Amino acid sequence: MVRATARIAGVAAMAATLVTLAGCSSVGPTDNPVARKLTWFSYLNGDDLRSRCGKDSADRYRLIFNADYNRHVRTYDIVGDPDRGGAAVEAHVIEATDLTRLTLADPFSAARGNTATLQLSAAQFDSFVGRLREDGVFDPPPQGLRLPSNGFYWLINGCRAGQWFFTAYPYPSSRFTDARFPELLRSIDPTGIAYPGLPAPDEAPRTLPSSGQLADGGVFFEVQIGRDGLGRYGLVGPTAPFGALLLSALPGK
Repeated sequence: MVRATARIAGVAAMAATLVTLAGCSSVGPTDNPVARKLTWFSYLNGDDLRSRCGKDSADRYRLIFNADYNRHVRTYDIVGDPDRGGAAVEAHVIEATDLTRLTLADPFSAARGNTATLQLSAAQFDSFVGRLREDGVFDPPPQGLRLPSNGFYWLINGCRAGQWFFTAYPYPSSRFTDARFPELLRSIDPTGIAYPGLPAPDEAPRTLPSSGQLADGGVFFEVQIGRDGLGRYGLVGPTAPFGALLLSALPGK
């Protein structure tokens, strides 16, 4: 009876969450797996950061490492402190669901991922921004770039000095290999979770799996980088919830 009640409560909680999130865009990082899936494209596109860019004096950076979406994703949301210097870092690591973490009290526990925070000093933050600048983060991204969810890449966006920026570093490429900001992130990463190894360049996925492989399960999607009507870089196509990401998870899609 206790198990049945807990299951019903879990389903009810999920239904309530879905209703609450319907029609909403990303409001930032979250450890709720339902919210994460419904707003993932919006989060990737930095919709929440873009909407407030230039409206206050805080610089905001979002760095996302996709190492096969169904296996390992890690995100860093960094907000500068314009008054005292330095910045607050919120890091999330989402790996393949670990059923050993599943609890009746929290039906989402197996898919929440790991979260940790860190405070950067003014000097550390300045060094971080300088490294991004050296790696070309604030320059225009490669044109027409397509990134499959089963691939490996960094996607970075944010608002710096009131200016929006958006770029990506696909693997394999010299752009990915030459970038030094990942090394800096590793050195300050507060999660304690190791980065996954990279496949050999000739074995790294560059396109989505075949239709037969898609039937094996998991969520598969592809994003493309381009410009919007205002000339700003970002993801091509709608980024609102219930888009291609959610549809791709449905049977027969």
